[in-house]
Amino acid sequence: MSWTNLYVVALVAIALFLLSYYRQCYRKGYRVDFWYVFPNMIMLPFAKSELNVLVLGSDLRAVVEVLPKIFLITMLGYVAVLAGGGLWRLRAGLGLREDAARILEIVPRCSMMLMSSRSILLFQAALCLAMQLFILSLYFSSSGFAFDLRSYTFENPALRPVALVISNYSIVIASHCLARYVDTKERILLLCTFGLTFGLVFFGARGNLIAIYINVLLCYFVMRRKTVSLFRIAILSMFALVFVFYLGSVRSGEYSPTGFVDSFVTLLFYGNNFSDLRDFAWVYSAWDHVSWAGKTYLAAIMSFVPRFASGFRDTWAMGVKTASTVGFDPQVHPGLRPGVFGESFFNFGWPGVVAIGLMVGFILRRVDTDVKRAFSSSQPSMQRAFAATMLLSVSGCLAISAGLSGLYTLAAIYLFTWFCVLVRRVFHPATIVSDSGSLTLGSPG
Repeated sequence: MSWTNLYVVALVAIALFLLSYYRQCYRKGYRVDFWYVFPNMIMLPFAKSELNVLVLGSDLRAVVEVLPKIFLITMLGYVAVLAGGGLWRLRAGLGLREDAARILEIVPRCSMMLMSSRSILLFQAALCLAMQLFILSLYFSSSGFAFDLRSYTFENPALRPVALVISNYSIVIASHCLARYVDTKERILLLCTFGLTFGLVFFGARGNLIAIYINVLLCYFVMRRKTVSLFRIAILSMFALVFVFYLGSVRSGEYSPTGFVDSFVTLLFYGNNFSDLRDFAWVYSAWDHVSWAGKTYLAAIMSFVPRFASGFRDTWAMGVKTASTVGFDPQVHPGLRPGVFGESFFNFGWPGVVAIGLMVGFILRRVDTDVKRAFSSSQPSMQRAFAATMLLSVSGCLAISAGLSGLYTLAAIYLFTWFCVLVRRVFHPATIVSDSGSLTLGSPG
């Protein structure tokens, strides 16, 4: 397909997206929601630009040659997401939708359990802070004061899984603290959120900081749909982008705001932040066209085994495989990000892309429905809305296997919380479980 035709397809897809957004979201009073996340077709001209030579170097020509095919694969995945959203609304009379709903409800119920007690949240927040202090003290004593713990863990592989667990644990607890704070206005929970956020600044992964706030913020926009404006959302998003990108410059040792402003546009469109389409094409251009046959997913299932202790994981972990495919040293490079559909394509081809798209669309539509329902009820609740969004973390871990260790961490947090609840019942026998799955305590939490 010619580039002209590709641009036409992209423009038509974006136009249809905007039309659907106007009819199904904007006219119904919402400015943003979880279903209408802007598709990455807008990145096509930037992925093709010669400015990508800053990252791709001599691989630029090969990447541009395969970009049309990668774009079509991504479009197929996007169509599958839309179809998956339609499946959630489908009622075939077989009970499949109800069975799926009961299974999916496990995650929100567990999050409601975690937020049901302030004392349990505070205890786990304190535990996270202690774990952060422990690993940061090792980092600072070895490397001095810096903002790139990730590089330090690559030099010390035994600490890599420890840092990953701490960061995942901190993200989950901080975001749950923030969600409960919106409902209860307990300032100690807001302090816990900010404290855990500050600790994660040194971990070197800006995605950790975004992960704490993004779902709560989107839920807040849905809740305040009658008072929030697209202009305010755009301004807030721009400030957040500038802050997060500047942290990236600080991590690289560039503290000058002037130099950062000069390079901001280049970092935004041609760096490693919104590069899924380009990185997918990069890996594909160097791929030997031998199917990975699910090996990266199997390596992710084994993520409880550290890479340094498993030759299989050290070969087939998604970050390792993408880095080694394009010629990077996986011992120092974390790997590329071929987006939601890249890994499924390399493992299972077009059917894998469709399967992942259907799964993501099904869960995304369910989350969007539950969030709006939580705020349209007689007792609007940020906690119920946020609990529903935890399903997005589950679908993300399944679509991109590099995050599957986070799913194990989440399960461990839920199990530990359940144990804490049992211990609490020993000292507070009046504690009961409500029908909604959250806990009602006989005395203030």
